[in-house]
Amino acid sequence: MKTDDEENYMNYNQDFETVNLILASNSETRGVDAFTLSWIKAEKQMRRVFTFLIFQNPNYNKDSLFDLRRTLAENKNIYFRHFIKGINLILSKQIKDIYGDNYDEDIIKILSFAKDRDKIFHGQITASGLTRDDLLKRVDHIKRWCKKLDDKLSSEIGYNGFSNSFCKSTIDLTINNLEEYETIAKYKAFLTKITTKSK
Repeated sequence: MKTDDEENYMNYNQDFETVNLILASNSETRGVDAFTLSWIKAEKQMRRVFTFLIFQNPNYNKDSLFDLRRTLAENKNIYFRHFIKGINLILSKQIKDIYGDNYDEDIIKILSFAKDRDKIFHGQITASGLTRDDLLKRVDHIKRWCKKLDDKLSSEIGYNGFSNSFCKSTIDLTINNLEEYETIAKYKAFLTKITTKSK
Protein backbone atom coordinates (compact mmCIF):
# COMPACT_ATOMS: atom_id res chain seq x y z
CA MET A 1 0.00 0.00 0.00
CA LYS A 2 1.31 3.43 -0.98
CA THR A 3 1.65 6.17 1.60
CA ASP A 4 0.05 9.57 0.97
CA ASP A 5 3.45 10.99 0.02
CA GLU A 6 4.10 8.22 -2.52
CA GLU A 7 0.61 8.65 -3.93
CA ASN A 8 1.33 12.36 -4.48
CA TYR A 9 4.16 11.47 -6.86
CA MET A 10 2.12 9.33 -9.23
CA ASN A 11 2.22 10.47 -12.84
CA TYR A 12 1.04 9.40 -16.28
CA ASN A 13 3.92 6.95 -16.87
CA GLN A 14 3.39 5.19 -13.57
CA ASP A 15 -0.38 5.00 -13.92
CA PHE A 16 -0.24 3.58 -17.46
CA GLU A 17 2.47 1.05 -16.64
CA THR A 18 -0.08 -1.77 -16.40
CA VAL A 19 -1.58 -0.81 -19.77
CA ASN A 20 1.86 -0.93 -21.36
CA LEU A 21 2.46 -4.38 -19.88
CA ILE A 22 -0.77 -5.62 -21.47
CA LEU A 23 0.15 -4.05 -24.82
CA ALA A 24 3.57 -5.74 -24.73
CA SER A 25 2.03 -9.16 -24.09
CA ASN A 26 0.94 -11.79 -26.60
CA SER A 27 -2.47 -12.14 -25.00
CA GLU A 28 -5.33 -12.67 -27.43
CA THR A 29 -7.41 -10.25 -25.36
CA ARG A 30 -4.80 -7.49 -25.14
CA GLY A 31 -6.88 -5.15 -27.33
CA VAL A 32 -10.02 -5.22 -25.23
CA ASP A 33 -8.08 -5.43 -21.94
CA ALA A 34 -5.85 -2.45 -22.72
CA PHE A 35 -8.81 -0.43 -24.04
CA THR A 36 -11.05 -0.96 -21.02
CA LEU A 37 -8.23 -0.30 -18.56
CA SER A 38 -7.15 2.83 -20.46
CA TRP A 39 -10.68 4.18 -20.41
CA ILE A 40 -10.93 3.57 -16.66
CA LYS A 41 -7.71 5.52 -16.18
CA ALA A 42 -8.90 8.40 -18.37
CA GLU A 43 -12.17 8.67 -16.46
CA LYS A 44 -10.33 8.43 -13.14
CA GLN A 45 -7.97 11.22 -14.20
CA MET A 46 -10.88 13.53 -15.00
CA ARG A 47 -12.67 12.62 -11.77
CA ARG A 48 -9.56 13.37 -9.75
CA VAL A 49 -9.04 16.73 -11.43
CA PHE A 50 -12.64 17.59 -10.56
CA THR A 51 -12.34 16.50 -6.91
CA PHE A 52 -8.99 18.31 -6.63
CA LEU A 53 -10.67 21.55 -7.69
CA ILE A 54 -13.59 20.99 -5.31
CA PHE A 55 -11.08 20.50 -2.49
CA GLN A 56 -9.57 23.92 -3.20
CA ASN A 57 -12.66 25.43 -1.58
CA PRO A 58 -11.27 26.97 1.65
CA ASN A 59 -14.10 25.34 3.63
CA TYR A 60 -12.63 21.87 3.00
CA ASN A 61 -9.72 20.16 4.69
CA LYS A 62 -8.62 16.64 5.59
CA ASP A 63 -11.57 16.33 7.97
CA SER A 64 -13.90 16.75 4.99
CA LEU A 65 -12.59 13.74 3.02
CA PHE A 66 -15.11 11.13 4.15
CA ASP A 67 -18.12 13.33 3.43
CA LEU A 68 -16.74 14.52 0.08
CA ARG A 69 -16.04 10.96 -1.07
CA ARG A 70 -19.38 9.65 0.18
CA THR A 71 -21.30 12.43 -1.53
CA LEU A 72 -19.65 11.73 -4.86
CA ALA A 73 -20.09 7.97 -4.47
CA GLU A 74 -23.80 8.42 -3.82
CA ASN A 75 -24.29 10.18 -7.16
CA LYS A 76 -24.89 7.33 -9.62
CA ASN A 77 -25.24 9.54 -12.70
CA ILE A 78 -21.88 11.28 -12.95
CA TYR A 79 -19.53 10.34 -15.79
CA PHE A 80 -16.58 11.63 -17.77
CA ARG A 81 -18.47 14.41 -19.61
CA HIS A 82 -20.01 15.61 -16.35
CA PHE A 83 -16.62 15.98 -14.71
CA ILE A 84 -15.53 18.18 -17.63
CA LYS A 85 -18.69 20.26 -17.21
CA GLY A 86 -17.96 20.65 -13.51
CA ILE A 87 -14.33 21.57 -14.10
CA ASN A 88 -15.38 24.22 -16.59
CA LEU A 89 -17.70 25.75 -13.97
CA ILE A 90 -14.92 25.87 -11.39
CA LEU A 91 -11.85 26.97 -13.33
CA SER A 92 -11.54 30.41 -14.86
CA LYS A 93 -9.96 28.72 -17.90
CA GLN A 94 -11.91 26.03 -19.75
CA ILE A 95 -10.51 22.53 -20.28
CA LYS A 96 -10.64 23.21 -24.02
CA ASP A 97 -8.34 26.20 -23.65
CA ILE A 98 -5.97 24.35 -21.32
CA TYR A 99 -5.78 21.34 -23.65
CA GLY A 100 -5.19 23.49 -26.73
CA ASP A 101 -4.83 22.26 -30.31
CA ASN A 102 -7.11 19.46 -31.54
CA TYR A 103 -9.35 19.53 -28.48
CA ASP A 104 -12.62 19.44 -30.44
CA GLU A 105 -11.50 16.48 -32.54
CA ASP A 106 -9.97 14.63 -29.61
CA ILE A 107 -12.91 15.07 -27.21
CA ILE A 108 -15.40 13.84 -29.84
CA LYS A 109 -13.36 10.65 -30.18
CA ILE A 110 -12.94 10.23 -26.44
CA LEU A 111 -16.68 10.58 -25.82
CA SER A 112 -17.44 8.12 -28.61
CA PHE A 113 -15.13 5.62 -26.91
CA ALA A 114 -17.40 5.75 -23.85
CA LYS A 115 -20.15 4.10 -25.89
CA ASP A 116 -17.74 1.34 -26.95
CA ARG A 117 -16.72 0.93 -23.32
CA ASP A 118 -20.32 0.56 -22.20
CA LYS A 119 -20.96 -2.18 -24.74
CA ILE A 120 -17.77 -4.06 -23.86
CA PHE A 121 -18.36 -3.80 -20.10
CA HIS A 122 -21.75 -5.46 -20.60
CA GLY A 123 -20.34 -8.22 -22.78
CA GLN A 124 -22.05 -6.86 -25.88
CA ILE A 125 -20.80 -6.42 -29.43
CA THR A 126 -19.95 -2.85 -30.38
CA ALA A 127 -22.05 -1.29 -33.13
CA SER A 128 -19.04 -1.00 -35.43
CA GLY A 129 -17.70 -4.48 -34.67
CA LEU A 130 -14.32 -3.27 -33.41
CA THR A 131 -11.25 -5.34 -34.22
CA ARG A 132 -8.17 -5.63 -32.02
CA ASP A 133 -6.42 -3.04 -34.21
CA ASP A 134 -9.37 -0.68 -33.78
CA LEU A 135 -9.19 -1.06 -30.01
CA LEU A 136 -5.42 -0.54 -29.97
CA LYS A 137 -5.83 2.69 -31.94
CA ARG A 138 -8.31 3.82 -29.32
CA VAL A 139 -5.79 2.99 -26.61
CA ASP A 140 -3.20 5.16 -28.36
CA HIS A 141 -5.67 8.02 -28.55
CA ILE A 142 -6.63 7.74 -24.87
CA LYS A 143 -2.97 7.62 -23.86
CA ARG A 144 -2.17 10.75 -25.87
CA TRP A 145 -5.18 12.52 -24.36
CA CYS A 146 -4.18 11.63 -20.79
CA LYS A 147 -0.50 12.49 -21.31
CA LYS A 148 -1.36 15.87 -22.82
CA LEU A 149 -3.69 16.65 -19.92
CA ASP A 150 -0.97 15.55 -17.49
CA ASP A 151 1.44 18.07 -19.02
CA LYS A 152 -1.03 20.93 -19.45
CA LEU A 153 -2.79 20.62 -16.11
CA SER A 154 0.45 20.29 -14.18
CA SER A 155 1.46 23.71 -15.47
CA GLU A 156 -2.00 25.26 -15.22
CA ILE A 157 -3.26 24.09 -11.82
CA GLY A 158 -0.31 22.26 -10.25
CA TYR A 159 -2.04 18.88 -10.46
CA ASN A 160 -2.13 16.17 -13.13
CA GLY A 161 -5.01 13.88 -12.15
CA PHE A 162 -2.85 10.83 -11.38
CA SER A 163 -2.21 11.27 -7.68
CA ASN A 164 -4.16 11.91 -4.49
CA SER A 165 -6.67 14.61 -5.38
CA PHE A 166 -7.43 15.71 -1.82
CA CYS A 167 -4.59 18.18 -1.48
CA LYS A 168 -4.25 21.92 -1.80
CA SER A 169 -2.64 23.39 -4.90
CA THR A 170 0.82 24.90 -4.70
CA ILE A 171 -0.34 27.39 -7.35
CA ASP A 172 -2.51 30.40 -6.56
CA LEU A 173 -5.64 29.38 -8.46
CA THR A 174 -8.59 31.48 -9.50
CA ILE A 175 -11.62 29.39 -8.55
CA ASN A 176 -15.15 30.23 -9.65
CA ASN A 177 -18.54 29.54 -8.04
CA LEU A 178 -17.09 28.69 -4.63
CA GLU A 179 -20.46 29.28 -2.99
CA GLU A 180 -22.04 26.48 -5.05
CA TYR A 181 -20.06 23.74 -3.28
CA GLU A 182 -18.94 25.37 -0.02
CA THR A 183 -20.85 22.85 2.10
CA ILE A 184 -21.53 19.15 1.63
CA ALA A 185 -25.22 19.86 1.02
CA LYS A 186 -24.34 22.40 -1.64
CA TYR A 187 -21.77 20.02 -3.14
CA LYS A 188 -24.49 17.40 -3.49
CA ALA A 189 -26.69 19.94 -5.29
CA PHE A 190 -23.76 20.96 -7.49
CA LEU A 191 -23.28 17.34 -8.58
CA THR A 192 -26.97 17.15 -9.44
CA LYS A 193 -26.66 20.37 -11.43
CA ILE A 194 -23.80 19.12 -13.61
CA THR A 195 -25.47 15.76 -14.26
CA THR A 196 -28.85 17.20 -15.20
CA LYS A 197 -29.48 17.75 -18.90
CA SER A 198 -30.15 21.35 -19.84
CA LYS A 199 -33.61 21.91 -21.30
